[in-house]
Amino acid sequence: MVTVAVLGGLAVALFGMAAVGLLADRYLAEPDDLRADLLVSDANKWAVFALLCGYVLVVEGRPLSSMTGRSLAPLAFVAVVGGGVFVLFVANAVTTPVFDRLGVGGLDDGLSGLASLSVRHRLFVAGTAGITEEVLFHGYAIERLLELTGSPLLAGGVSFAAFTASHAVGWERGAVARIAVPALLTTVMYLLVRDVVALVCIHALNDAVGLLLAGSVEDAGDADGADAAADGTAR
Repeated sequence: MVTVAVLGGLAVALFGMAAVGLLADRYLAEPDDLRADLLVSDANKWAVFALLCGYVLVVEGRPLSSMTGRSLAPLAFVAVVGGGVFVLFVANAVTTPVFDRLGVGGLDDGLSGLASLSVRHRLFVAGTAGITEEVLFHGYAIERLLELTGSPLLAGGVSFAAFTASHAVGWERGAVARIAVPALLTTVMYLLVRDVVALVCIHALNDAVGLLLAGSVEDAGDADGADAAADGTAR
């Protein structure tokens, strides 16, 4: 009975976001602007998150702490978060030129659109992704899969595959390939530290920096374009 209940929870955690996203794409009208689109996306994530929390409390009869892993000591927590964010930044700096050289599509269009959002809205998007995705795919899914199988490799592999596949809804293949890099790294990080709060912070901070820099990158691109146009006129 316990195994059946856990399998139901895993279905919600691993496939809930993708299922809700597909249903929204099929039955809801396409939002007129980016803000409305993000509102629907974030609402979907929080709805699945709330569903899983309710499932854990009512069906499994467990406390919510059962999907948070362990708690690191304060100094270890700070070190893990700082180190995790650094690793993601380095990975992005190393892999971006490789993807560009291979002609793998990027996230530029999405980031340029997000640059039009307010700072508060961008931080909310980052926080939503960090909390909901880490709790569902890592805090719950990996912990339950470890209980069922005892295999970190299997638990991490299933979590990583589901996390990456969930982003295939609404994203181009090239963008999904790029997202797979931080997805793999955060999965490994969770298996190493088993503290979902630390992973939430790492994920949210990484996304927040990317979203906040999006405006700067777009402004720089506009400035370069203006300079190029001016140079062409001068010639």
